[in-house]
Amino acid sequence: MRKVLEVKNLRTHFELVEGTIRAVDGVSFQLNEGEVLGIVGESGCGKSVTAQSIMRILPKSAKIVGGEILFWNQQGAMDLTKLDSEGEQMRNIRGKDIAMIFQEPAACFAPVYTVGEQMIEAILLHEDMSKQEARRLALKMLEKVKIPNPESVLDRYSFQLSGGMLQRCMIAMALSLNPKVLIADEPTTALDVTIQAQIIYLVKQLQKEYSSAIMWITHDMGVIAQISDRVAVMYLGQIVETAPVKDLFRNPLHPYTRALLRSIPRLARRKKKLEAIKGVVPDPYNLPIGCRYHNRCDSFIRGLCDEREPTEVEVDVAHRVKCFLYGGR
Repeated sequence: MRKVLEVKNLRTHFELVEGTIRAVDGVSFQLNEGEVLGIVGESGCGKSVTAQSIMRILPKSAKIVGGEILFWNQQGAMDLTKLDSEGEQMRNIRGKDIAMIFQEPAACFAPVYTVGEQMIEAILLHEDMSKQEARRLALKMLEKVKIPNPESVLDRYSFQLSGGMLQRCMIAMALSLNPKVLIADEPTTALDVTIQAQIIYLVKQLQKEYSSAIMWITHDMGVIAQISDRVAVMYLGQIVETAPVKDLFRNPLHPYTRALLRSIPRLARRKKKLEAIKGVVPDPYNLPIGCRYHNRCDSFIRGLCDEREPTEVEVDVAHRVKCFLYGGR
């Protein structure tokens, strides 16, 4: 499979009055054509900031201080970190070549414009077509995401639609220009499990049709199991393990990955208490020396894990882990 996106040693920092937060600190991964890469980890580990860095929509307090974001298009590979985030070249890529489904669609659709007006505007920004043609395309996309009575939905406002309907509209708008890369930032978190399952099935069906590469961000390992081809596990701004989804669930290597999997509720353990990951996430202003997980780790090696940071080790084909238990010295 061909690479469409490669992130190399990405570092995104927040410069605040209280100090510097290294929200993304040396993240590297690649996304291949037609692949779903799941990014999983606890809240605050840097998943969304990684996505915002790729889209170049970071808040003013954040800045990319190092690394590369290579995107392949007809002209070859370009480094998105070198482009002006407000420049014409990046605006042409954002939305057309790389699209994003946000976690809270109600916050993304303006309440004073209809859903159709906003979808049509997004299409006309990138495509040379009439307003009538853009409306027909928007209507076609709403039909594809299985919205009942799509003609009526086009003329409604966001506050007139349910969360599930709005999320479908967001997916329709993101896919309307057939992007090479689709970033889904926890798109099912605010939905109930029935609608969540429908959205996941819908995205998988549309991916087959459009052959988009998808970066799916979530904290839910169950969702990861359903939709991903490969998984990258993040902790405190770093990727600690990367593997094909089946390998990760059958043979998790990093202690943090194992702890995440143990915390999943199971019907066979209904009478037992859920197993929580012990300890708390360290203060982002004062990160621990050495491995960032060592203060919560069951396999902590004194004099090593608390003094040095492990390097990434390839344990098996396409299975990489950042841990001293497998080398990493």
